[in-house]
Amino acid sequence: MKLYALTKSLNSRKVLALIHHLDLPVEIHAMTVEQVQSDAYAATNPNRLAPTLVDGDFVLWESNAIGVYLAEGSAMLPIGRRERADMARWLLWEGVHYNKALGTIFFESVVRPQLGWGETNQPLVDDALVQAARLLPVLDAHLATRAFMLGDMLSFADLAIASAEPYRDAMPIDFDAYPNVQRFYDTIALLPAWQKALGTPRMAVAA
Repeated sequence: MKLYALTKSLNSRKVLALIHHLDLPVEIHAMTVEQVQSDAYAATNPNRLAPTLVDGDFVLWESNAIGVYLAEGSAMLPIGRRERADMARWLLWEGVHYNKALGTIFFESVVRPQLGWGETNQPLVDDALVQAARLLPVLDAHLATRAFMLGDMLSFADLAIASAEPYRDAMPIDFDAYPNVQRFYDTIALLPAWQKALGTPRMAVAA
C-alpha cells in the first residue's frame, strides 16, 4: 500500500498517526503542495487533495475513509453496530464541522502567511471562529465523562478529532476555556505514534 500525504496537514496527520500506531506496512510518499495540485496527481485524486491511499488497484481518498479502511480488524475500530455508528457520527462531525472550522483558522492564520499566499482572509477566519465557539463546547461536554471519544479505549476517532492539536498555540482560540478538550489533546500529544507523525515519515520517498 502507498499513502500520498502532505505530512504537515491536519488530514494527513491523523492517517499517519494511525499507520505508526498500528505499525502498518504502508509506503508513505511525502508530497509538496505543488505536487498535490499537479495534473499528474489529479489522475490519482481528482480533488487535488491529500491524503490518498493506493492499495493495488483500489484508490481511496478522504482521510476518514482511509482511516476506517486501515483500522479494519484492529482495536482502533469498534466492532459493535452502535459503536461503529458512534464512530461514524464523530468522524462526520469532525470532517463536516469541527476541523473544517479549525482547519480554516489554521490555514488562514498560519499556512497562508508562511507560504506567502497573500494576506489572511479575516472575514473567513472570523466566521470560522464563530463556528469553533459553537462546536468546542459540544466536544468539551462530551469529553467530560470519558477519556476518549468512544469511551475508555483509544480509536481512530481520537486521532481524527485531535488533528489540529499541534497548532493550539498558533490559533486565536482560548483552549483553556475548554479543560476537557485540553486534557484530551494533552493525552493524544503524548502518544508515540502521534509524535512520530509530527516528524519525518519513516518511509518517506520521492513522490
